[in-house]
Amino acid sequence: MWKGRRVLWMGVLLSSLWAAGVQAENVTSQGNPFMTVSPNLSDTAFFGSGGGGWGYNAMTDGDMVTSHDTWQGDIATVNTWLYDAAGLQFPSGISGIQRLEWNVRVFGDGGWFNTIDKPVVVQVTTHPAFGSYELVRDSFPPANDGIWITVPYWHNYPIDVSGINFSDPGVPPDESGYAFEIDYPGTIYGVRIIGDGGGYADSTGFLGTREIRVFTGDRMTRATGIWPAQDATGVSGGPATLQWNPAQKDGAIDPNVVGHFVYLGTDPNGVRVSGPSALPKTATSLALTLNKDTVYYWHVDELLDDDTIRGGYVYTFQTELTLPIIQEQPKDTIIGKGRDAFFRVVATDPLEGTLSYRWYFDADGVAGGGIALADGSDYQGTANQTLTVVDIDLADGGYYFCEVSNGNLIATRMAYLTVGQLISHWKMDGDPNDAMGNYDGVSMGGPLFETGKVGQAIFMDGVDDYVALPVGFDDFSNGLSLSVWARPTSYGAWARFFDFGNGSSSDNILFARGNTSNQFVMEIYLGSGGGAVWSPGVMENNVWQMLTATVDPAGNVVLYKNGVVVGTGVTNIPAVITRGSNFIGRSNWPQWDAPYAGWMDDLRLYDYALTAQEVADIYLLNAGVESICPRPIEFDLDGDCRFSLTDFAIMAQSWLNCGLYPTCITTIP
Repeated sequence: MWKGRRVLWMGVLLSSLWAAGVQAENVTSQGNPFMTVSPNLSDTAFFGSGGGGWGYNAMTDGDMVTSHDTWQGDIATVNTWLYDAAGLQFPSGISGIQRLEWNVRVFGDGGWFNTIDKPVVVQVTTHPAFGSYELVRDSFPPANDGIWITVPYWHNYPIDVSGINFSDPGVPPDESGYAFEIDYPGTIYGVRIIGDGGGYADSTGFLGTREIRVFTGDRMTRATGIWPAQDATGVSGGPATLQWNPAQKDGAIDPNVVGHFVYLGTDPNGVRVSGPSALPKTATSLALTLNKDTVYYWHVDELLDDDTIRGGYVYTFQTELTLPIIQEQPKDTIIGKGRDAFFRVVATDPLEGTLSYRWYFDADGVAGGGIALADGSDYQGTANQTLTVVDIDLADGGYYFCEVSNGNLIATRMAYLTVGQLISHWKMDGDPNDAMGNYDGVSMGGPLFETGKVGQAIFMDGVDDYVALPVGFDDFSNGLSLSVWARPTSYGAWARFFDFGNGSSSDNILFARGNTSNQFVMEIYLGSGGGAVWSPGVMENNVWQMLTATVDPAGNVVLYKNGVVVGTGVTNIPAVITRGSNFIGRSNWPQWDAPYAGWMDDLRLYDYALTAQEVADIYLLNAGVESICPRPIEFDLDGDCRFSLTDFAIMAQSWLNCGLYPTCITTIP
């Protein structure tokens, strides 16, 4: 149920921690677990999320042993899925070294996927008010509430883990344990571990945690940074000196330490910058050169006298800013042929000067091949924040990026323009051929071609008439849209408008009547598993109506009748696969589903999700009306999609009516 969600990952075997002799001291007996969910997810949850409602996986304080606090899922077999940010609330506050450990379950159908695509960080809040926050669903403050600060941390989770099965390299054994450690001198009232919004799981697997433990006062000490300080900004570029304190024991350098390795880089792993050999144990600084406009991570690992390495706390800082700061990158977009496409960049100048813009086109996205654009009939805004690509055609498909300058030049990401188009158009004017020349049909059973909604239409008798379509219909990774003018004459069960697939329950894409109801359905199968989105009961027999379904690249479905939205939902993302059993008016489940009975006309297939305006425009082409009302207008009482004097007149008919009992009425029916 929760496959494909974004997940927060943590890492290393718990057994190795015990083998290293890690002990817990000054055990905290307080703490309330919580999780946060990023705005781009539909989940809302307390700590866990999954089947049975949010309370089903809520975490409870087990405190089952004396050496640490334990929080366990209330149903051991379900556990808790970690999304985005997970942590603990401390009503009375804690300080000093804290170790948080997770015992992780890897489920039999999958492992870990693209574990971390941005650095994991640990944050704390020093606000006493957080200790009394009521942690219930939807109540947790957002990430930008200003109460969280990032702190130095040590971790031993695997950085690069991937796989979809237990047998894949890097997939950890079930019940693996993972740890994060922080050392913060102040009093904290909450701690959370966040990723980039989490790592993410693909559609074949997910991960859960069985329990969370917190230890206070771990006896193990680590090298700690002095300069640059954690979260320092404006650090000068050029020559600099990193400074740190070696691990301490009894007021002196830990005697087990024999040397130091210094790591610096733009991700938490860093690159060893101290050379191949360890620095002396008494070393507390390293001179190097820093780049401007860079976020750095650094840490000092210590070589011990038994040749093992003790990891140091990871710190982060940012050097002085000189380049324009890109706050909003141009986004990939899918636009129908003949419409205008827009790309936008939002940037600020840290030097408080004036920014200039120049947009480029690059056909293949290979750096160095950009062509500078100029305003004219094809482009507008080439030297502004927003670029307009006018009346796009297939040749406009490709990459667009902008160079922003304040005297120092920086380029945005390359945003891709996909030009959506009409793939097939079966007009049914005397034959089932495709006007686009891609998927000509073959009449089967002897359907008739009679006067239709637009020229002629195909009439199918509901017995053995249908249209067979050729092999293909393979790639809808950019979405799709299906549209048909239909005039059905019966309630045949699951009668099809379209069915593309490889037989029954085999990557089908179907648009049909919902069983024998007056609803219509858009459904996409991923392999043998379907996912239907149903309209309300709006289909009519013996009446011409335009029925449309659009599916975007994420599987979001919008259903329309006569150009107006009547339903939404989510289906599967279709596999990119050649489909060899494709029909109009016939099902890939012929032993169960009825053939279509009635007329169909002007059938269309697009390789992207039409917009609401495009659907309305297609409807108005042939509806015989000049306008439609795509959205109801408030206070439109006469149904003309206007708020006018007529509506006031209707309201006036009830002016001063009173229904108060017993002030205005003496009986209640």
